[in-house]
Amino acid sequence: MEAISRRKGGVIELEVEEVEVEVVLRILIAEDSEDDAELIVHHIKRAGYRLIYKRVDNARELTAALRKENWDAVISDYSMPSFSGLNALQTLKKSGLDLPFILISGAIGEDIAVEAMKAGAHDYIMKDNLTRLVPAIEREIREAGVRTSKKSIEHERIVLVDRLQEALRARDEFLVVASHELRTPLTSLVLQTQIIKQINSQNLPQEVKEQRRQEVMVSLEKQIGKLTNLIENLLDVSRISVGQFTINPSKFDLRSLVEEVLQDLCEDLRQAKCQTEIHSVASVIGEWDRLRMEQVIVNLIGNAIKYAKGSAITITIEPSGENARLIIQDRGPGISKANQAKLFRRFERAASSDYVGGLGLGLYITRQIIHAHGGWICLESEVGKGSKFIVEIPIKPALIKKQAA
Repeated sequence: MEAISRRKGGVIELEVEEVEVEVVLRILIAEDSEDDAELIVHHIKRAGYRLIYKRVDNARELTAALRKENWDAVISDYSMPSFSGLNALQTLKKSGLDLPFILISGAIGEDIAVEAMKAGAHDYIMKDNLTRLVPAIEREIREAGVRTSKKSIEHERIVLVDRLQEALRARDEFLVVASHELRTPLTSLVLQTQIIKQINSQNLPQEVKEQRRQEVMVSLEKQIGKLTNLIENLLDVSRISVGQFTINPSKFDLRSLVEEVLQDLCEDLRQAKCQTEIHSVASVIGEWDRLRMEQVIVNLIGNAIKYAKGSAITITIEPSGENARLIIQDRGPGISKANQAKLFRRFERAASSDYVGGLGLGLYITRQIIHAHGGWICLESEVGKGSKFIVEIPIKPALIKKQAA
């Protein structure tokens, strides 16, 4: 429709005129006779359609046309010297395309018509009654659209069911891992409290009791730290999911923070037999969330300790334009391409939970923290050649996002 305005006595009147929209039909015609093909074309054009068509008269040409171009329908003569309508129908089926297929014949018996419909033809029309042709094309194109829509809906349903099953599988696996990971420090806590009770009940000098209690307290604090870390990771995932994962920037030296983390992890590094080396300028100062960046460093170094025991760990801190770059590299077994693709997803690991503990949330949360700072993180790794995690984050506060996306 088109609106035309006219001024009449100071009043603007709008008149709406109907504008015909040209509808294009793309029809593939299997017909050996040019005259008969032109007759088909004439009937379709007379109905007001702009027709794009191609005439073929053998299986090779039909196959090529179906492969190279898009068509709304196929119309085929039933009987041709070297190619039949049923042959054309089989060619269409082999292509895998769901297109309306209409047979046209000068003389076709009822038994042949029934055979053609059973074979998959959508309609048959006599050449002396081509007035049925356009209505048949329109009807079959509509029904093909309905079939396509149903297939699309069914495909989406299958995809959703697969995703749901995968989500349920991941949930069940997570619950098993989470219960195991939470039970481990809890069991240790129970054991340590029992040991304290035994110490208190023993007939020992007070200084000996105090020394043993202090030893147990160290273990208690370690297990409480593990339990707290597990719970905080779960809370972080929840905060990320509801968009409440915020950061609070303050000015500090990234190198100093790395050194503090290494000091805190010195016992874990010693037990894993991991030597560390820092490559850095004197200081790399920026404004970031100190606690969150500590979390990033702990996760990445802890990841190296966990998967690359006995390997040297190299930490590089350097400016990179308006960003600070942090690289943590180990010389462990490396990570396959297949595992690299999923490492930053929730509840994923590079190794089975039978061999490595944790909830599989460390790298997921790490990436969220880096993104919240307006930065990025990537992994470079080859099997047998170690792994390198590269982090870049803006130094200037103006470039830092206040909340994770």
